[in-house]
Parts: sequence; structure tokens; C-alpha cells
Amino acid sequence: MLRMIRLAALAGIAISGALSADEPSRPAANNATIESLKAELDALKPAKLAWREIQWKSCLLDGLKESRASHKPMLLWIFIDRPADDARC
Repeated sequence: MLRMIRLAALAGIAISGALSADEPSRPAANNATIESLKAELDALKPAKLAWREIQWKSCLLDGLKESRASHKPMLLWIFIDRPADDARC
């Protein structure tokens, strides 16, 4: 988690540096802490997402059982870890 925050912070710094390339260079303010960066990243996230409220099932049979009991459709998510340019698909 901490590594992801650091990578996000570095990406933000790289993007801001690229966007302000035509401005005269200034020394960067290095007073941002991990907590302040995390707070900024959390502020960018939407507060409530519908898919996060779904009670996901990892077993297909449990999902089918609950879908039938609640009379709601079931969403089946399948992920195949192959590159997009793979000719075998």
C-alpha cells in the first residue's frame, strides 16, 4: 500500500513537471508528507460506488443460489490474464 502511494506521488510529480516544462524552473517544495499525499489521493476517490456495495461471491454455485433467491440477475466476471495483442484469443 505504501509502495503504491509512493508510485502515485512520483507519477504526479512527473506529470506536473511535464505540464509545467515551459515555466521557468523553480526548486520543488519538498514539505509534502506521506499522510498529506494519502489525504489528497483519498479526496480524489468517489465517496460511494455501487459496485463496492455488491456482496461478491467467489463460488459460482453460491452466486446462482443467491441470484435465484433474490430474483435478481447474476453478473459473472471472468478474467483471462493474456496480453491484448495475443493472437490465440
